[in-house]
Amino acid sequence: MTEEDIRALEMRYSESKIQHICVCWFRRTHPEIGSLLYAVPNGGARTPTAAAMMKYEGAVSGVADLCLAVEKSLYIEMKVPKRPGSSAGRQSANQKEWGALAERHGNRYVVCHGIAEFVRAVCPPLNEDAEAAMKEVCDKYPTYR
Repeated sequence: MTEEDIRALEMRYSESKIQHICVCWFRRTHPEIGSLLYAVPNGGARTPTAAAMMKYEGAVSGVADLCLAVEKSLYIEMKVPKRPGSSAGRQSANQKEWGALAERHGNRYVVCHGIAEFVRAVCPPLNEDAEAAMKEVCDKYPTYR
């Protein structure tokens, strides 16, 4: 499978599915630190009571979808890729503000529109070769879905 083949598949996937594939790849490739990549449960439909409880417990609007808790944490906002006849997923104003705040305080923040962008974002903080990792992704992609 090629990177272009993967991009074509991702055109049909939801943001949630793309995020799942990225997390699966990371945890299978880095089992020793797999739990340092975690999702922030900020999105999704909730009852008003559940939403109020989350806010009460500290939920913040705009926080990134994923955090890789390594030196200088990497916050990752997942978005769908650009699709024919529409634009790529876009950040909300709250997401942009939160990302800028995180960066001002020494963290890294990226927006990823698929596994290729995700791999190229997480490899540098781990001192890994992103292109070698992408070759592995292409070779093993069906196992991550």
